[in-house]
Amino acid sequence: MKEAKFDTHELFFSITDYASTILSGNEVFVRISGYQKEELIGQFHNIIRHHDMPKVVFKTLWDHLKNDNPIVAYVKNKTKEGGFYWVLAAVFPLGERYVSIRIKPNSPIFTTVRELYFKLLIAESKGGMESSEPLMLELLQEVGFSGYDHFMSSALLSELNERKKLLSDVESDNFEAFHSSSPLCITLKILLNYSQTLMQRYEQWFEKIEMFEEVKSMFETKGILLRYLARDIVFLSLNASVASYKVSSGGETFGVLASDIRVNAKENDRLIEHIHTLALSLSDTLNEFIFTVSSLRIQIEMVTYFIQETIQKKNDTSIQELSENLDTLVSLVLLYNQKLDTLHQKMDCFIQESLNQLEQLEQQVMYLGYIQVYGLIEAASNDNETIGFEGIFSQLKSLIQNTSEEVSQMQKMGINFHTENRSLLQKSNAVTTMIHQFQRESERIKTMEVSQ
Repeated sequence: MKEAKFDTHELFFSITDYASTILSGNEVFVRISGYQKEELIGQFHNIIRHHDMPKVVFKTLWDHLKNDNPIVAYVKNKTKEGGFYWVLAAVFPLGERYVSIRIKPNSPIFTTVRELYFKLLIAESKGGMESSEPLMLELLQEVGFSGYDHFMSSALLSELNERKKLLSDVESDNFEAFHSSSPLCITLKILLNYSQTLMQRYEQWFEKIEMFEEVKSMFETKGILLRYLARDIVFLSLNASVASYKVSSGGETFGVLASDIRVNAKENDRLIEHIHTLALSLSDTLNEFIFTVSSLRIQIEMVTYFIQETIQKKNDTSIQELSENLDTLVSLVLLYNQKLDTLHQKMDCFIQESLNQLEQLEQQVMYLGYIQVYGLIEAASNDNETIGFEGIFSQLKSLIQNTSEEVSQMQKMGINFHTENRSLLQKSNAVTTMIHQFQRESERIKTMEVSQ
């Protein structure tokens, strides 16, 4: 079978209703499919489904969409002539419609996925989706993904990064403007300027994804390490209590010290458990944030490409359809921009609460340090009965140092992240204003004549 021509710089979209009936699409969508536009409109989207696709992938797709959640999937489609083409499809629910945006896959994940799909097809040929559904999760976990949502977010980000790298040298050569002074063309060029500016603005978020992933990784890791350290301090406090009963001279003093360590350790454990819970919540929010930023990146690129297509008169579309498509695509951008603002605010709350808890933990550890120093002094001033206590307080010193170091690193990262998050939140106001300006300008198209 022949692979249909689909260049890396191209994007295409299709809009369907909830029953998957095709309502609209751009020129690239029509061209690659091999159908005429009138042959696609009104048809179910499975008109381009390829038999090499595992059924479980489409089940996963519909499970997400029916729950009003977006989904990203690698899909092999077929053309009218029997050829094929691969896409990375990002499908977004919007009101009573689904908007599917597709790019050409090029990342290393794509190679892995084709091998995975082959195994799923074999499983389905023998045992249907009852076999392939658990196998898909197993195979995804084998290559490092916790589940499908983790996989699809990583795939979208990976493909967008690969696309950016591949197009970095040729992007400016892909668009040749159609020179016209018609009201429609003038309006489209204004809209193109808005969309290109929005792409540049969203690039500020896209470039911060690596930092967000570092914060996510650090808070997850440090949260776990702190829990282990808290547990060790609790155990050490119990050892200190037992040891205090064995000391005939000065045992009361060591008993008080052991009790102070135990009380402090329990409070530390409570604080660390709260910090760990906050870290998990922050991690989940960051995962959603990274996916939202990636989604906005592909969405605004699609808006820009669609306007360029239309200016070049590649789209065989009516004024009404053009206006409706622009409205749909930009409404999607606005929806995800609002999600982005909400996530910024959630992260701001999580990080402020985390920093507050870390500050309290820092004070607790500092007090524990005073206990440890006093304990060493007491142990050194007594006879050989307290040798065991010297070892306990030496271990405690090491645990205090390790805990302080972990807390310090989390505080430093948290403060930097808080500053960056606030900065992006402030910039998002200007982005929202520009989206509304785009919408107002695009409204003018509805009043224009078809001939323009």
